[in-house]
Amino acid sequence: MVAAIVPQTLIELGKQEAAIKYQEDFTSGTWTNLNKYAKETPGMAQYDGQSWCVIGLLWLAYRAGDITIMPQTPACDVAVTTYQSWGRWSWYPAVGSQVMLGSSGQDHTGLVWKYDAAKIYTIEFNTNNTGSANGDGVYLRERNRSDANVYGYGYPKYASPMVTADPSWVDDNSLIKTSSGTAAAFAPYPGQDWFRVGRTSPLALAAAKRLVAVGAGSYTPTADIGSADLTAWGNWHATQGSPGGAYPGYPGEQIWRALQIPHSH
Repeated sequence: MVAAIVPQTLIELGKQEAAIKYQEDFTSGTWTNLNKYAKETPGMAQYDGQSWCVIGLLWLAYRAGDITIMPQTPACDVAVTTYQSWGRWSWYPAVGSQVMLGSSGQDHTGLVWKYDAAKIYTIEFNTNNTGSANGDGVYLRERNRSDANVYGYGYPKYASPMVTADPSWVDDNSLIKTSSGTAAAFAPYPGQDWFRVGRTSPLALAAAKRLVAVGAGSYTPTADIGSADLTAWGNWHATQGSPGGAYPGYPGEQIWRALQIPHSH
């Protein structure tokens, strides 16, 4: 059974990805567009190495429990026409909406987590915060609503009413459900490459606090990953019955999820 997803579920997952500072592969001085989101999202693995701004949002929907709330495509222009065919298109932002950028929405996209009279605040994949045209990771961005590059907004098929600036928007009552889903209750697994000694992240602090709380370590938690963290993960791996065999030096997804680490932005 798929989850009944509300906007905040995707927003929490997306903010977490920005907080862990995930970036695509960097090889021989070049950003390659190779990334975990294409590999982990059903139907998107064949597009690994291509632009992944849309794929990142699909990954959020998939991890939340129902990928079908968004158009099943890696292409921005197809996402625009699909939302329009669904009757879920607006020229106004909404919390949890998918902003489409470009002269006809064909260039880039992001998830709107907040808006006001002048700006939209977004979670964007395959972007950067340097002004470069080449995206490399997941970032929180701010954009002017009046920017000519802001084309319009797709409204995913959420199971709750949309909080929107659109004065004529009418929610589809057939989609509204009482369950909000629980897929985002705890922080998602950041991938084995994230566990590098020296990495600084709010998520590292949240994980360390949980490791200490369950007795896997007795050190002082910090936001920097150190050898004590990796040792504690090894202890937790053993506590969980050593799934998959000997501890490889970093936690696998199974023991990460078992620790139930709260979101931390």
